[in-house]
Amino acid sequence: MFSELAVAYLFFGGAGAGSCVVLGILECANIGRYGASTGSWLAGKRRPRPVLRLRKRLRVPHELLSRGWTLCLVLLVTGSLCLVADAGRPERVISLWLSPRFTVMTVGAWALLASSVLAAFFSFVSNGAGARLPLFVVLAAAIAAVIAGVATAIYTGVLLTLLPSVIAFGTWLVPALFCLSSLSCGVAVAFGTASFVDSRVPFNAALRCLSRVDRAIIVAEMVALALFVASLLTDARTEAGGRALLAGDEAIMFWVVLVLAGLVAPFILEIRYLGGDRRTKGLWIAFYVLLGGAALRVCVTGLAAFDISQSPELAIQMAFAAAGG
Repeated sequence: MFSELAVAYLFFGGAGAGSCVVLGILECANIGRYGASTGSWLAGKRRPRPVLRLRKRLRVPHELLSRGWTLCLVLLVTGSLCLVADAGRPERVISLWLSPRFTVMTVGAWALLASSVLAAFFSFVSNGAGARLPLFVVLAAAIAAVIAGVATAIYTGVLLTLLPSVIAFGTWLVPALFCLSSLSCGVAVAFGTASFVDSRVPFNAALRCLSRVDRAIIVAEMVALALFVASLLTDARTEAGGRALLAGDEAIMFWVVLVLAGLVAPFILEIRYLGGDRRTKGLWIAFYVLLGGAALRVCVTGLAAFDISQSPELAIQMAFAAAGG
């Protein structure tokens, strides 16, 4: 039911959206990195303690953000190209931006466009074009990037719930799973980028903070995934899909790639992230998290093949079973 391009869009778009959120938050914490005057509110002695604490814990070198935004832009553009290629005709996607109606599809399209534009803006100014920028411009763009990224991450899951023909998608757990996975992928992009940054500015505190946040996200994702699979098994119409994930055709992808490699492995690595070779561990964490993010999209979209609404054979079998009972 879903093409490889559609699944690729869900992954690249989600990972890019999560990166937009994480990098936007880091931009807020490193607001003065462009060399502009930050004003008395940030430069004076009356700075609120939460602001000081946030800036201290999430202080990162300029190089990490400049490279991170470039990678974020690549992810978002790749996802957009996959969406356009899957649609077959570019005008179908463009029509969403020109539609006068306020729908979930148009909101998602505008959120994806806004995320891409903001990622391009920060990528451009971070790599030499924004030596001095006013505080309000950077802060407004960073906050907008966080909002647009969250909206895009949620939309990649909501997009599936808009398909009423697949019963398995009709739950709020699908957008929740995709949003949590996107945020985790965003942290993974930061870890992967940090592995290539050699700076005299200490930023271990920021990496430690991000690892704690990501572990919390992974735990929440595990809980949401368990609830989602349980909901599949408790409904006769989607039970076949749940069994396929646990012990059927999708079991290897689910248990080995998604659960073990995508969730358990990075959680364990992040516990001792800064205890050894940070560069190597950061790359492995990024690899495992992104692999798990791709596996989640494959597993969830693959449920359509086992849904009773898409399989006349399953519907007939259920009808005979009900008649016999």
